Amino acid sequence: MKAWSEENDLEILVDKKLLKIAYCSRNFDDIPPIIGVITADEYGNTIVVFEHDYKDGIDRGPIASYLSENDKNLNEIDLISMYFSSLKIFAGQNNIQNLSHLEIHGSNIKVQIYYLCEKYMIIVFLNSNTDLSSQEKAELIRYMENKLTTHANEFQNFNQPSARIILGKVESAGKLWLKRLNARHIHEFNRNYLEKNGITEQIIEEIDPIIKKELREYLENASDELVDDLSKEIKNKIQDKLFSRFDFR
Repeated sequence: MKAWSEENDLEILVDKKLLKIAYCSRNFDDIPPIIGVITADEYGNTIVVFEHDYKDGIDRGPIASYLSENDKNLNEIDLISMYFSSLKIFAGQNNIQNLSHLEIHGSNIKVQIYYLCEKYMIIVFLNSNTDLSSQEKAELIRYMENKLTTHANEFQNFNQPSARIILGKVESAGKLWLKRLNARHIHEFNRNYLEKNGITEQIIEEIDPIIKKELREYLENASDELVDDLSKEIKNKIQDKLFSRFDFR
């Protein structure tokens, strides 16, 4: 029982280290998978904003913070939504028909824009390494469509004081929903990563004897140390290639 426990503890420790490396390599330690969601009307007027937790010592919200490196550059959420609304206007003026969504990729952040209920746009800010599953996209769109239809009058008259009270509650609930969505995404990412790593390790274990056998046949006079080093190098390259090609999302 003791031997099993020590082996199990070691496996858990290795998994944690692997996940930490994967987490940092995707910059999730600095930029969350889903930074925030802006709901705006077709003219670019910001109505509600769901954002990931604020960083300590920063006055601006996470979306504006991640989009700008200093206080003088692109601080206002309204400027962001107005900019993206111009893309819809551009599409309408240039015979791009039935535009349902857009996606813009950057090296650190990417943006997905969905046009819902004919006159609203949902602007989703993501870590550039985030790949939302089809289920996550469907949940996001379904959640936003539900809010737009349930509170249609408030979204239509968003500047009225009574509407702002209701929309404030929508915003608070949306932030909690976004937090849970981020947590589930990280959990699923971790599960998929470990599953993928386990499969590739199993494949490598099965082909290891084949690699060593072939090396010894072609390198008859080579030392065991050289064969082992070459085998390890080949296995690492194969494992990296397999890992990059597998997709469990």
